[in-house]
Amino acid sequence: MFGKTKLVCFGRYVLEVPIEAELIFGPQDFPARIVTHVGAAGQAKEMAEAYRRKEIERDDTAEVTYFGLGPTSNSFEIRSYEDETAKRYALEGHYTFVVAGKHLFEWASGGPKLAELVKGLRARDNAEIPRDPGVCIDHGFIADSSGRYQEILRAGIAIPSLPDISFSVDSNKLASVDGANGEGLLASIAAQRADLGKLYPKLTTLREGNRMVGVWQGEESLVRRADGTHDFEWEAVGKERTTLHPSSIGAKMYTKVAANRIGAADEASLSDDEAVALWDRLLGGLRFRADAPPTQTGKPVTVRSGQVVPRSGIWRASLPTGHPMAAWVAGKSGVVRQAGTPMISFGLSPSDEAQVVWTWMGEASP
Repeated sequence: MFGKTKLVCFGRYVLEVPIEAELIFGPQDFPARIVTHVGAAGQAKEMAEAYRRKEIERDDTAEVTYFGLGPTSNSFEIRSYEDETAKRYALEGHYTFVVAGKHLFEWASGGPKLAELVKGLRARDNAEIPRDPGVCIDHGFIADSSGRYQEILRAGIAIPSLPDISFSVDSNKLASVDGANGEGLLASIAAQRADLGKLYPKLTTLREGNRMVGVWQGEESLVRRADGTHDFEWEAVGKERTTLHPSSIGAKMYTKVAANRIGAADEASLSDDEAVALWDRLLGGLRFRADAPPTQTGKPVTVRSGQVVPRSGIWRASLPTGHPMAAWVAGKSGVVRQAGTPMISFGLSPSDEAQVVWTWMGEASP
């Protein structure tokens, strides 16, 4: 299945998946909800007008304060108060429609703070992996090197040859890390088990413990439910609440899925070992796009196997495209190395090892 792979881009991340896999975008917020209307560029004014009418009809005291051009000539912005209370407290809402290429993007935000992002929005074929800093959204890309906005990013993949498999990734930059929210996945599972006691579901644990993915030190729990459904989860908590270390980033995989319902299929298409192997390969392929500030600034920092590491943090290895060992090396997890120490070697033949390039992916979680 992984003989031929491709990269797919969502948010600031890429995921290495089988060539047959299809990326499915979930809700996307940057810094507010964005909805993509594919091929609807010609309906911009019509949809903006429909939104204006909806706001007026919301309440007898609702008021639209502005309806016209947004930050660019290809955008419309609507500003409004949904009722008298909103007026009293100066809670003016903003909504923006932006045309990019053939598509229309509906943005639940507006005003001066959004202008920079609206100007940085362009259409994108979902197969394109941009090299510039910014955020991939469905059929679009938003340039941003500041990293100062909220980012809530969700996506999943469908694998036609394994129709009962569901794999998804979810990231929330500024989620709360207070109290139980900051304790991590395994603490949360332990608390649920303690609360439910004998009512806690009967599960077979396949693997559980710490798991580093990319630059994130997280925890995973791989279990099989009594009905045969594989229920795999990984989560990392970023107390820094930064773009590099969002408050919450996690992944889930289920087998035995049918009609978007977990456990609805007659049986799981994968054995325990096969499910774990697929999970390891998919999760191990999650990472930031290289050379993409604010997660990594400037020209990529690279070293060869055995050379002294110039910067502390997470490093990932790669071989030239087409090399027979390229997929094997790319599937390896990142390693943490301290500045001044030698980079590890894979133990390949001298000619192959000389072609391995290690790229700095960011600081490691504390």
